[in-house]
Amino acid sequence: GVGGAGGAGGAGGAGGAGGMGGAGGAGGGDPGESCTDTGGLTPEELLAPIDTFVILMMENRSFDHYLGSLRLVEGRDVIGLDGTEKNPAPDGSSVPVWKLADFTPEDPPHNWDAAHTQWNGGKNDGFVLAHAGSAQADVMGYHIREQLPILYALADAHAVCERWFASVMGPTWPNRYYLHGATSKGQKGNLPVFGYDSVFKYLDEAKVSHKVYYHDIAWCSGAYLKTSGLAKIEKFFEDAAAGTLPNVVFLDPQFFGAGANDDHPDHDIRLGQALLASVYTALAKSPQWGRCMFILTYDEHGGFFDHVAPPTTQDDEDDFRQLGFRVPSLVAGPFARKGCTVGTTFEHVSVIRTLCRRFGLPTWNKRIAAANDLSSCLQPAYFADPRPPVELPPVDISMAELLARRENTEAHAELREVLDRGLVPEHLDRRGEGMEIAKRVIEAGAKLGAVRIRD
Repeated sequence: GVGGAGGAGGAGGAGGAGGMGGAGGAGGGDPGESCTDTGGLTPEELLAPIDTFVILMMENRSFDHYLGSLRLVEGRDVIGLDGTEKNPAPDGSSVPVWKLADFTPEDPPHNWDAAHTQWNGGKNDGFVLAHAGSAQADVMGYHIREQLPILYALADAHAVCERWFASVMGPTWPNRYYLHGATSKGQKGNLPVFGYDSVFKYLDEAKVSHKVYYHDIAWCSGAYLKTSGLAKIEKFFEDAAAGTLPNVVFLDPQFFGAGANDDHPDHDIRLGQALLASVYTALAKSPQWGRCMFILTYDEHGGFFDHVAPPTTQDDEDDFRQLGFRVPSLVAGPFARKGCTVGTTFEHVSVIRTLCRRFGLPTWNKRIAAANDLSSCLQPAYFADPRPPVELPPVDISMAELLARRENTEAHAELREVLDRGLVPEHLDRRGEGMEIAKRVIEAGAKLGAVRIRD
């Protein structure tokens, strides 16, 4: 569709110029339906019909790498690729963006230093240099609809967040800390930092129900030493079917083993698509669909190219005012704008800001106050008539291929170290049954019609 006139903008940052700013223009959507109209409602009024928030944070992919072809290949009005983007290689040649056929590329560097090299003060021209070697061109690769059918089907049906940035220009842990607590207390690497507040504390105080459903390990059990409010992923499918999901659901994908479905390279992205399809379909068939918001995002860019220079925000830690690169993100549900591209600037703390607005939680630090909430992804015209879920194409998964996969023992080395140090109670560490969990999740998806199992 043609881009809207551009929203009036969110509340912006509490810190004025340093704040995150308001919404940009938005494109797409149903004919005759604006992608920016709020019906004159406040964010609190827009969020009021929702009482189940389901957050799935996957791993290590950039927006251009996963969704850039929406523009390049399909011509959609989205800040994606135009085909002219390139990065210099160590030998002085340039590497253009190209269609990547590999579902299991090796893991590019994405720690604090590598990410800052890739950024290069906003030139975004250090991606190939940071990954110098035989696989250096992979970081300029992008995927297309046929390779990511579920992500693209959801992008057609719901709201794509084209300016959702990682919270930190660095690796997994600080970004997941920002999702759960709006700070990493100055931590730039992948190690635990104990003894500070997370959103769980404030949800408890407000008597808002919440749960983390996990596959092999709950990230927050290693990061916050959290041992309560956790449930196995198998229980998520049961609770969704029974309509007993809590108000706030965090879903952790499978991080370890050959069956890992978190999209972290070199894990097979088809398993990630199967997880996404299964989670969405579980919500689609749940009695709670009519009042839910499903939020999909990625912790960070994983070393893959993105062309948009990330902005800054407010933070109590000066080194953390700089946001990371864009990550593939969307908001789905019965009230999500249909086929719209939402231009508001978001980051992982936008999830906390949304929960603060909806449930009256305090904004406990400067970062939360500066973040935009997700209400601009909602279409008030749907409130009187919630939209049904979209039917997804089933994902084909070969059990023989899955069972033949070898584990990448280098992925999530720091989380592995925390577990090996015995910081997490043994009964919460399910790595030993990783392949069984992977099979059970695929079977749950098959039962829902989201996955087709081949031998």
